[in-house]
Amino acid sequence: MVQPYSFYTPLQVRFNETDLQGHVNFAWYFNYFDVAVTSYLTSIGYGYQQMRDAGLDLFYVNANASYQTPTYFEERLRVHCRVGHIGNSSMRFDLQVFSEADERLVATGEIVAVLGDPDSKEKLRVPDHLRQAVASSETSEAN
Repeated sequence: MVQPYSFYTPLQVRFNETDLQGHVNFAWYFNYFDVAVTSYLTSIGYGYQQMRDAGLDLFYVNANASYQTPTYFEERLRVHCRVGHIGNSSMRFDLQVFSEADERLVATGEIVAVLGDPDSKEKLRVPDHLRQAVASSETSEAN
């Protein structure tokens, strides 16, 4: 059984997220992932406005998802997120989606984001204070 990451964002499937097959359309998982990444960053003190105020922006450069089981209208989900890797200018966010009702794993995925200057779009080094905030979050997850 897959152990969920400690940080998560709750979501409820809306009707417009389902397709003719009656389950969540695959593309919506990338939206769910984005919500979880944004919430995770806010939780460690790096919400979007704080990043912009620090002269940083996040540019998604790669995303993937693996689908395990379907989800349906009004199903409540937990989208778990952690930082799996920090490079020089990039961060990889690891994601898991679970059904609240029966704890089944619905999907997994990852997003790779590059930090850059909001105006020039030039890559920037991940600042030490962001690295420390992530390390503190991940350390508390292990405890």
